[in-house]
Amino acid sequence: MLLHRPQPHAFKEKEPVDCSTPKDVFEHSPEELVDIALSELQAAGIQLIEWRALVNRRMDVPVVVRYYSYVVPDEDLPRASRILSDIGLPLLPHSELLSKAQGDIHTKATHHRLDRSFQCVPYFALYPASFVSFKPEELYTSAPVHHRSSMSTTRVLVPRPSAVYGWLFRTMLLYPKYCSVRTILNSTLSELVDYHLLQVQEGFVDPDESPELWEELDMPKRTIDALDVISQWTRNDEWRDGEEWFGDALAAIVSNEGNMDYLPCGS
Repeated sequence: MLLHRPQPHAFKEKEPVDCSTPKDVFEHSPEELVDIALSELQAAGIQLIEWRALVNRRMDVPVVVRYYSYVVPDEDLPRASRILSDIGLPLLPHSELLSKAQGDIHTKATHHRLDRSFQCVPYFALYPASFVSFKPEELYTSAPVHHRSSMSTTRVLVPRPSAVYGWLFRTMLLYPKYCSVRTILNSTLSELVDYHLLQVQEGFVDPDESPELWEELDMPKRTIDALDVISQWTRNDEWRDGEEWFGDALAAIVSNEGNMDYLPCGS
């Protein structure tokens, strides 16, 4: 599934940007810089898939986006990084601290700075498709979500919800139970279950600790509705061959009959 070559970005037409130096390009907000970057990358024929915080935002997780993450084909990653550097977004070396705290979630990405600061945020992150892989049928095309008021004409690929959960389960199988990557995956799965499937804006609600809130939010009905969604994914064959058990595992977590700590893991 390839994206159409975008028209020249409207932002550029209204206010031309001399991207020759970081001083000039950093006069614009991170969101505007992401708009520019997406237009340049797509004009070069590079396919982009929204990922991490951007996808979580689409799935109703109340996240403040500081890391603008996209997946690109492995063979296009060096070229994509050069394009970002050419428009004035400097390449950032991997942080030793984040490498230890996040493992492959940090080290697998190529990061480019989105402001004058030399801190780690905000940045534009490119992930190789070999690390975050999706099949064409697991993706749909949409306007970018990073800037809700953006008038951008660019389009990006977005993984459907079942594919996001599928990637989480699939990746859990590759890492030991007690490691930084597995911790992040568990946290992401927990947030998506609460905010996306159960649609609880308050986050996790414990029936034993907050029985009144549990009743007020009608959590039994929310659970039934979430299980219906998961069942629909299964009926639609949205899980990959051999991964149908992902639906059962997700349903067990949603209904509190299972615990993600007992999910299979790597050695």
